[in-house]
Amino acid sequence: MRKWLIIACIFFFILLCSIFAIRAQQPQPVIQHFPLDESAAFTDTATSLKKVDFRRMHWRLESILNKDAYLRQDVGLLYENGKLIGVMNKWMHPARRLTQEKTHILQPNKQLDAVSFHFAELHQNDITSTFKLSGVRSYTSDKYEPFSFPKNEKELQSRQIAKTNTNETLQRVWSDAKQQLDIPANQYTEIPLTALPTADLSQIIGLADDKKRQEVISRLWEGLYRNYIVPVAPAVEEGNVDSYIPLLLFDKSGNHLRVIYQDETGQNRELLQYY
Repeated sequence: MRKWLIIACIFFFILLCSIFAIRAQQPQPVIQHFPLDESAAFTDTATSLKKVDFRRMHWRLESILNKDAYLRQDVGLLYENGKLIGVMNKWMHPARRLTQEKTHILQPNKQLDAVSFHFAELHQNDITSTFKLSGVRSYTSDKYEPFSFPKNEKELQSRQIAKTNTNETLQRVWSDAKQQLDIPANQYTEIPLTALPTADLSQIIGLADDKKRQEVISRLWEGLYRNYIVPVAPAVEEGNVDSYIPLLLFDKSGNHLRVIYQDETGQNRELLQYY
């Protein structure tokens, strides 16, 4: 009896080791900067907010790469009046196309900002990567109707209420963070993370070169994913986190980038990236 027990224990141990070894060989959902692959490109990327009934909206991410990638991953962040209310994070191996969707309950007179990072890791002779950003801004009326551009006086009023509340909240949060972290704001060009998909970074000192800009953005999202997105996501799902749109501060001397954000406990944090 004892002999069979020992054999069973050995077999169980070998089985556990095998499972661990197999899992260790699988790709991990970690956004990491690699040299950019010029042969890989996203043929389609989109972040959308679409109403499905009276009080519900679908927040959707989708992307298509022009070839199969070793690892495909899309990460999305949704903010309401500047506050983080949703995180989406999906990865597949191997894959070319990704789609994911969540439902958001609409509130009246709100500003909704969504930003997404579409990522691909490719393994050929070397490990390379490519990425693309997408984003969208929408507002809700006092009747829970979403719109991008106001079509009447009521929607104009709703947009103004939402913009005013959002700007006041973000300016207070960012001002407190800069003061606490001792950041001299006059030495930086400020861009909210949600404005990054449409921002012209070529006008930033030190980022005139396209390859340099791409590398800075890639490394930025690597840092955000590791230090901000992964830790804060569980708290967002539970609905008990005070985190707002991160603010990107580009050094006017063209030397570095600072990012201020709130972690899963609501504390002000900072990322520093030299370029």
